Amino acid sequence: MKISYLAGVCVRNDAISNAVCDEIRFLADRGDDDLRLYTYACDYETIPHTLADNFKNVILDRHFQTSDLIVFHFGIYSPLLNLLPITPKKAKKIVVFHNITPSALVPEDSRTLIERSFAQLQNLRWADRVICVSDTNRELLREHHLDRDAVVVPLAVHSSLRAPLSKPSFRDEVLRILFISRFTPAKGPDQLLRALEVKAPELRRLGYRQVKVDLVGNLNFSDQRLLVQLLATIKSLHVQDNLLEGFLHGNATDETKNRLLQEADIFALPTQHEGFCVPIVEAIGSGCRVVAYDNSNMPAICGGLGTLVPTSNIDALADAIASVADEVRSTEWRSGSSASSYASFAKLGAEHLRQFAPESVAPKFLEAVQQAMNDRRPTPRD
Repeated sequence: MKISYLAGVCVRNDAISNAVCDEIRFLADRGDDDLRLYTYACDYETIPHTLADNFKNVILDRHFQTSDLIVFHFGIYSPLLNLLPITPKKAKKIVVFHNITPSALVPEDSRTLIERSFAQLQNLRWADRVICVSDTNRELLREHHLDRDAVVVPLAVHSSLRAPLSKPSFRDEVLRILFISRFTPAKGPDQLLRALEVKAPELRRLGYRQVKVDLVGNLNFSDQRLLVQLLATIKSLHVQDNLLEGFLHGNATDETKNRLLQEADIFALPTQHEGFCVPIVEAIGSGCRVVAYDNSNMPAICGGLGTLVPTSNIDALADAIASVADEVRSTEWRSGSSASSYASFAKLGAEHLRQFAPESVAPKFLEAVQQAMNDRRPTPRD
């Protein structure tokens, strides 16, 4: 089968790009290796690709014109998605939908782009099948009356991580808190630091000799003004109270990220919106207690293994962090064997991570593709 893929970019440290790479690998492992990616930027030389610097590079390309299947990835407005209504007639068309950030959560100068993204949702009427990476995303399509051919297939989470036998805090009394996401206001790293400043005296009373906060994020997709603010806040933390120590890791390697996940006691993500959220899965699988806001896909992705508080309520966030910090210092958590122990949580975390493993996701994705290929119903146009 000849397949074309269209995605805005296919770059490292990007969730949508990772999904593109995974799907191409799933199809190739099945034997569908006659495949080409059309994109504006690609970091992976092993993937056959054409840079789509103009429409002619796509629409007139022989591989595209003779494809049996064309797969689009959609998470924000892209001119490539405007090719959906004019694809070759014989080709089946699948859109993998990653959700769109609400306009209220982006800077004012980005809101026009978000409005264009929501308008572009209507192009999905031309798809033979829409694959949503979460029920949250399918619900958004339902609100726009676009869920007729939508199925849910989660993202694959590549991780050899497992919860260690114990966390370093069990020995050194240093509470380690980790944040992994883009450094943007919608992801809430500034709210996390404010919550910790509020609770520093209480964390000291719990008996910790230090609280170490690590912020990990992709600088290429971050708000530069917020970065300056975060660095200033981190610099001031130790001056204000020598209990708190912050570190910002921009474009961290997988080795650094994985080490921090293994060491962290608490994974805190005060995000305002998530269509999926891979870091939550990685954190739970690494034995981290999760504290986050209760919006969008967060309840589902936590699977009952996180502490969720009302969105944007920094006081509630601070209280939850302090409460969990108290729990992970208890004897029952560190050395017990009951349902409230670290050992029991680690087992649940491993089970949670396993459902998102590539070997679990691949059959679901391939089944959705095959169903689209076998479906003889005409694509709706109205």
